[in-house]
Amino acid sequence: MSRSWVAIYQNKESNYSVYFDFKKQELFLIAQQINKSMITFMSFCSIPFYAIMKNFSFGMATNPLKMLVIASILGIILGCVSIKLSDRAIEKGLERRKKVIYPTNQELREYLSEGKKQSRVLVFIILLLFLFIFLSVALLYFMPQSVLMFLINIGMWAVIMLAVWIVRPIKRSQAHKQLEGKLEKNSG
Repeated sequence: MSRSWVAIYQNKESNYSVYFDFKKQELFLIAQQINKSMITFMSFCSIPFYAIMKNFSFGMATNPLKMLVIASILGIILGCVSIKLSDRAIEKGLERRKKVIYPTNQELREYLSEGKKQSRVLVFIILLLFLFIFLSVALLYFMPQSVLMFLINIGMWAVIMLAVWIVRPIKRSQAHKQLEGKLEKNSG
């Protein structure tokens, strides 16, 4: 689960991301693939799923804390499996998809400047996801019989783990600092 590279910048117009590899000390870019059909499919499936599941309940008296623990453990397991599968899929096609780049100092400054702005937004999104997970925990605590809240809690744990793994805010910050240090050395 520990990869040696991290995204430092995403160009949304040209649809690619720039990554820094700590081991190889190189920058590379990968063209992004957006699966719009999958997003559309998930959006349409969520409405009937909610309509069906909103009235389901476990039908027995359940301990709220026990439900929270079970949902959290299942969500963490699902998150770990998602991370492992994502990592395997990424590593499988990484070498043929990546293109090593040698940006000028000006281009690197631009990547770092825009990358820092993007990092702040991504950290805010992660904090917002943490707020949602606490909200789902609270709702599950007060509605322990709700199958929908149970499934939402599991999903939120998996999503937050996957989001933190993808963004890697601490590693991203370290990459920015290391590259800024290289820029200062080259300028001075």
